[in-house]
Amino acid sequence: MAKTKTLRKLIMTKLQTVPGSTFHKKAPKDAAYPYKTFTLSSVAFPNLDRDDLELEVDLWTRTPDPKILEDIADQIEAMFNGQIYPEPPIYPAFFRENRYDLEDPDKDLQHIQLRFLVQLHETEE
Repeated sequence: MAKTKTLRKLIMTKLQTVPGSTFHKKAPKDAAYPYKTFTLSSVAFPNLDRDDLELEVDLWTRTPDPKILEDIADQIEAMFNGQIYPEPPIYPAFFRENRYDLEDPDKDLQHIQLRFLVQLHETEE
């Protein structure tokens, strides 16, 4: 399995352990709240013996109580920050970068965005 596909599967599996559905890139229009979406982007660091990626996780719910989404965000931060999840031949290390409470034009929606640096090491099979 390709390293990116393996990493995506690992992230999906981890995110599915916290409340709410999980989707890669985009949720369907009829997705039940709360839910999470995630994307991976490359970060350019030349001359390193690894791939550096940014993991962006967006959390959404439709409730006036921010506690529900804050609790989910706390769980995800604890699960990823400073952790290494070996999935040979890849060895991704996760480090929290940012957490944003974002305003949505729909005032009934709560939205939190989490960003992590992923240092992806790979061994030969």
